Amino acid sequence: MNKDKMTNIIETERLTLFPYTKENLALFNSDLAGFEREFGVEYQGEELDHLLTGFLKRLEKEIAEDEANYLFFTEFLIVLKSTSHIIGSIDFKYVPRDGLTEVGYGLNEKYSGNGYMTEALGAFLKFGKALGVKVVRADTLKDNLRSQNVLKKCGFHFLKEDGNLWWEIEL
Repeated sequence: MNKDKMTNIIETERLTLFPYTKENLALFNSDLAGFEREFGVEYQGEELDHLLTGFLKRLEKEIAEDEANYLFFTEFLIVLKSTSHIIGSIDFKYVPRDGLTEVGYGLNEKYSGNGYMTEALGAFLKFGKALGVKVVRADTLKDNLRSQNVLKKCGFHFLKEDGNLWWEIEL
């Protein structure tokens, strides 16, 4: 893994999180193999279906339009240190409003059950607090018990139900 080429790294015992920037996301979107060589990683994250690739192309434009705040809405790739595999991603969904934002995350199913997302989310919340985030919300589907357990382990409490279940933590 080429950490010297990564910016705004978040490190845990087993993981390195680093964000897409305008430049590295453009490379990812146009030349995944080149991105992997540049950063010394192998993409094994969420399936790069048409929905995710479409989102990443839109994200590239959004970052270019608001580079000053991109850390609040870009995806942070989750890299397993032992293999340099990108196993998932985590992000704030928008620039905080009165200190409040939401978090989202995803993990390749074959890596679930190892505590990686709990580890990543815990570190990501500390990062957010250092950036001035005061409250973080997350929503889950009613049947997504794994995600609910991750949130509970990281200190989130149940907030409300509106079709989805909503969770919140004060940092």
